[in-house]
Amino acid sequence: MNDGPPPPDERLGELERAVRALERRVAAIEASSPRGAEVAGPDPLDPTSLSADAVRDHRIAPAYDAAALLTLVGRTLVVLGGAYLLRALTEAGVWPAAVGILLAFLYAAVWLGAAARQHAGERPPLSATLHGATGVMIALPLLWEAVTRFHLVGAVAASAVLTAIAAAALAVAVRTHLQGLAWVAVAGALPTSLALTAATGEVLPFACANIVLGVITLWIGYTIDWVWLRWPVALFADIAVVALAAGVAARNTTSSPAQIVAAQSLLLGGYLASVAIRTLVRGREVNVFEVLQSTAALAVGFGGAVYVARATGTGGALLVAIGVACGIGCYGVAFAFVARRQGVRRNFYFYTSIALVLVLVASALGVRNAPLWWAGLAVCAAWLSTRGHRLTLTVHAATYFIAAAAASGLVAAAGRALVGHTGAQSAWSFHLLGVFVAGCICWMMPPEHTDAVAARYGRLPRTAIAIVLAFAAAAWLAALVVTDAMDPGTVATVRTMALAVTALALAWLGRKTRFREAAWLVYPTLAAGAVKLLAEDIPQSTAATLFVALAMYGGALIAAPRLMRTASR
Repeated sequence: MNDGPPPPDERLGELERAVRALERRVAAIEASSPRGAEVAGPDPLDPTSLSADAVRDHRIAPAYDAAALLTLVGRTLVVLGGAYLLRALTEAGVWPAAVGILLAFLYAAVWLGAAARQHAGERPPLSATLHGATGVMIALPLLWEAVTRFHLVGAVAASAVLTAIAAAALAVAVRTHLQGLAWVAVAGALPTSLALTAATGEVLPFACANIVLGVITLWIGYTIDWVWLRWPVALFADIAVVALAAGVAARNTTSSPAQIVAAQSLLLGGYLASVAIRTLVRGREVNVFEVLQSTAALAVGFGGAVYVARATGTGGALLVAIGVACGIGCYGVAFAFVARRQGVRRNFYFYTSIALVLVLVASALGVRNAPLWWAGLAVCAAWLSTRGHRLTLTVHAATYFIAAAAASGLVAAAGRALVGHTGAQSAWSFHLLGVFVAGCICWMMPPEHTDAVAARYGRLPRTAIAIVLAFAAAAWLAALVVTDAMDPGTVATVRTMALAVTALALAWLGRKTRFREAAWLVYPTLAAGAVKLLAEDIPQSTAATLFVALAMYGGALIAAPRLMRTASR
């Protein structure tokens, strides 16, 4: 008997049981598959199951299998093959060499553009990097052949093209955040500049190219923190500028002195201007690279320009004016801007140090009577230190005075007067007297530091000034008495007496707080006297002169400590 079709509820139940059975079979198949773990994870089609980090990692860090990598390598080889096809057509005379080279450069530019477009469309970054690297690998060897084989491009044009190629690749790398492409551009451009320098014999154009690339990579580090990219470029730029000065020394350069000085100034100005914008406009602290490269730029850039100007006798006055003006400007920036707005930190010491170097080097180049000029600057710095309570100014005052004492011959004259074979009293002049008086004025103006640390260390530069003054004073006392007619024993006794008097004078001055550094020099002066007695007086003096020397020195040994104890009480 036919009961009729089953009710709808039973049909739905059978359908549910069939679906469950099918799900169990599919699950069993997926569990036995190697990709089961991937399938068992979150549904990739569910937008709520994908975080922002997962989406970003899927876009910029895809997993490449062997087939994909081989595909990328094969595509790169095909692109390079296209470049060789253009070369073959050019060699076959299908078109002129200039047209073939132009087409090849356009071909390289197409692949650089493809790198930018491909990454902008969120394609795998390795593919975009290979596109850009292929463009660089086509353009740089092509530039080499255009210069060395076809002779269609000169040194100046080659340096401009090299800069343009590297800058374009770096621009694409920055726009697409492909750091690998940036390293390919740098790693290709630097050896190419070196090879083209050797091939053409022209240093200046490629030195300028390295300087421009150095500034570009410096700003790339400022912008997106690719900080290691700027180090090798800066090194190549410094070496190229040193090679310019070496060419002048060897007299085998083809560039004019004005062009060489301009390139050296470009190195210094490019880096210092960039550092100034970052530290002053953006208010950042100077970093290690900026300190080291600025120091190198001062040494090989400005120092090299000074050497070239002296060796060739051209551009000295302008260089002096620029150096002095920049030094004064750095002082103004440090005290009027950095100290007031940013405080006395690394930027303040950075700019004051640059100012000191620029003023010293520039004035040494072309300022007449530079030691007297430095002595005057020492007095000004010491006076300003008493007004502004700046330890930096005290250090600069000591530096200017020591430089003046060394350049004027004060130290050399003192040495001849104390240890020379003759009195050398003719070496003393009003010129040396002016430097000595300037040092005395600096020492008489102790700064009043409000900071305990500055007050403690502020005595160190003043001690350096006191050492030079004590040495010169002792020598001056000896030179006033010694004559060429005296025998060696008498000369030795006079020098010993000068050291003894100097030690007593230092002990007496050390009793005052202002000249506390003098007390620190008493025992070193007495020790120098003892060495001198053993080395000079005893072997050369007679009994009479040795008696005077020993009596005077012994009296100083007795009196100086008593004066020191009185000062301490």
